[in-house]
Amino acid sequence: MSLAPASTGASLFRRPAADWQFGFVLLMLAAGFLSIAVSQLALGLGLLTLLYRWVIRHEAPPVTGLEKTAALLALWALLMIPFSSNVAQSALFYRRFYLFTAIWVAASAATTEKRRLLMLAFLMAGALTTCLHDQTLHALETGSLFHGRMAGTFNAMTSGALLMMAALAGGGFLMAPGTGRKLRLALGLAMPPLLLGIVMTVTRSAQMGLVAGVGALVLAARPRLFAGFAVAGALLVTVLAFQGQHLLPASIWSRLDPKYIVGGETTELRLEMWRGGWNMVKQHPLTGVGDRGLEEISPLYYTSAFDTYFGHLHSNIVHMAAIWGLPGLLFGQAFLFAGLWLLLRRRRALLRQPGGAAATPAAAGWTLGAIAVWTGFYVAGFTEWYFGDAEPMLIYLAIMGVALGSFDRSGPPVSARSGRSG
Repeated sequence: MSLAPASTGASLFRRPAADWQFGFVLLMLAAGFLSIAVSQLALGLGLLTLLYRWVIRHEAPPVTGLEKTAALLALWALLMIPFSSNVAQSALFYRRFYLFTAIWVAASAATTEKRRLLMLAFLMAGALTTCLHDQTLHALETGSLFHGRMAGTFNAMTSGALLMMAALAGGGFLMAPGTGRKLRLALGLAMPPLLLGIVMTVTRSAQMGLVAGVGALVLAARPRLFAGFAVAGALLVTVLAFQGQHLLPASIWSRLDPKYIVGGETTELRLEMWRGGWNMVKQHPLTGVGDRGLEEISPLYYTSAFDTYFGHLHSNIVHMAAIWGLPGLLFGQAFLFAGLWLLLRRRRALLRQPGGAAATPAAAGWTLGAIAVWTGFYVAGFTEWYFGDAEPMLIYLAIMGVALGSFDRSGPPVSARSGRSG
């Protein structure tokens, strides 16, 4: 009897490396919404485990299809370091490609329906924890849910993107055939606080991404409903444009007012950033100015003077071109669009398998959710540098990895009626 604890502890450390890696991925998915330090540490441990399995155990990670485009972008960024206007900082910023390993760390862990469901559970748990914490803190500090912009664990723009991706990932499971009733109910209960959180961040890029992601989800899963969705969306925009000031809290309407969107301070600042970014491209079309903070050099390229300059250009497209040149922009866009193409191909493959997508509902849910997340991330990136924001970028890459992982059917599939797994 006295040896039982030691035996239990020994069995824990004798667990297969694949189980350890799966545990690190679960931690990464949850901590991605809570702490970038913990999530990156979990990624590092998962990566070390993956390398051990690959080199020592000869268990190679799955081929996702993103290998070539990711390698081309990483190689181009590496070759551009000597041409940067700040070589030391560009060398330091090259660490951003460490996050890309989340694709394969997550992909090689998503091997069964049960594991894929647990990965969703940890993702949603992390999102709900930070969302409810920030909402409670905001209400206590301001006395209202809609007084000013909600920020807590992260800044409002980062929080908006994270909550957007969690909501869209969960939406993929709600729309996936074969998802059990219990899981649908749990996701239905999780959606209101997540959607409320996106509203409370008053982050228009995340809100645009959410609408675009839902549209992509409807188009992929229920194409016959897309026309109705588009009409309803157009009516909602029309109503808000003319009656929004009477229907929305002042803090939200102040940022959604069409007059503010067209000529507000943040719009003018973004337009000036983009003009400055394209001036950088004109002067350095091949190499860009280098992957560096742009605060110091922005006054050389902006056409208007500002008291404060930012280290980024509030746009994935403009910023890629500015720091890596036009070839870097092409490589970056190729990496992103390769992900969408692979997800659509995976979606077709799931529909063609025996039993259709309902045969592997968790695989179908992640694929649909990732299509929605891809769309939301891409649209939100028109007006934000989310490609360079470590928190949302890590979650985006991890979701892509899970969705593009090796979807074998080892282990009992999830019951289409009860949502239980064996």
